[in-house]
Amino acid sequence: MNPLETYLNSRMGKSVRRRIVWDHRSHGLSSPLGNFIRHKLWKWPYRHMRSYPWSVGIEPLRPGAWEISQGGNAVTTTVPLSEWIGPIDRPVTIVAGGPSAREYPIRELGSGKRLIIAVNGAPSFLAEYGIRADAWIVSDTRLASQIETNFPHTIGTPLATPANVAASIAIRSPGELASRPLCLIERVNQWHGVRSLVDKQLLDLNELSDSPFLFPAQGVVKSLVGWSHRPELGFFSGCTVVFAALQIAIGLGARDIEILGMDLSGQGHAYAEMESPIASSLLMNYKEFILPSFELMHEALKGTGVLVKNLSPVCPLPQRIFAS
Repeated sequence: MNPLETYLNSRMGKSVRRRIVWDHRSHGLSSPLGNFIRHKLWKWPYRHMRSYPWSVGIEPLRPGAWEISQGGNAVTTTVPLSEWIGPIDRPVTIVAGGPSAREYPIRELGSGKRLIIAVNGAPSFLAEYGIRADAWIVSDTRLASQIETNFPHTIGTPLATPANVAASIAIRSPGELASRPLCLIERVNQWHGVRSLVDKQLLDLNELSDSPFLFPAQGVVKSLVGWSHRPELGFFSGCTVVFAALQIAIGLGARDIEILGMDLSGQGHAYAEMESPIASSLLMNYKEFILPSFELMHEALKGTGVLVKNLSPVCPLPQRIFAS
């Protein structure tokens, strides 16, 4: 076990548990005072846990596996990433929600020759063609309530998602968690149940642990920009769920990946929008976070034989990034 793994196995220590107790107590106080206390409790280095609904319990069982409970009742037990869908031994298609996905002959995916990974709301798009994804990844914590519209199209589909998204589902639709293989994924340095590290600590711990994470030359960029060779220990968001899906798929052994609908245009989705869709920040984040993340992916995959193809005709990412 390397030093990073040892650190992650120190989850839910006394400091975190004391904060949870006080968080519960704060809800019995007046709104201004309760909000003030919770703000203080979950300031940095625990700020990444501020939005977690502590009415839902999450207890570590073994590395990568958790027990989720609601109101004292067990909801489900999650599995480590390595056990989520097993090793990937066939070509992969990642289906994103950009409008260009409709230009692809989607029905060809029904042959089963390629493993289908849907992200965010893409399952409802695939359902129009009678196709169900083999796996589903939701990395944006703002989408917890919106992904419920996809449950009719994802019965039993393995889901990988952050802890606070899973907790929200545990409150609203606990049966949906229990009905599928569930894996909790985490952004690098926003690990559930342990404090965030200052940049030097994170970089030193990474180096001492055989460098599972590739950081940009300028150092840590809010854990947004980077590449994870071991996504079970954390992923970089790259400000787009496709980037998380790429790290997970390649971490599970995928060697041939194509991406549909990664338009990065902010021009809506191939699937039906909610009444109050979340405003897209893709254009705003492209230059600072998205492009540098994919540049690092290109560097990380050089010489590995892994092939990633971006089939969107409108995506602004340069094609040289996807050259083998």
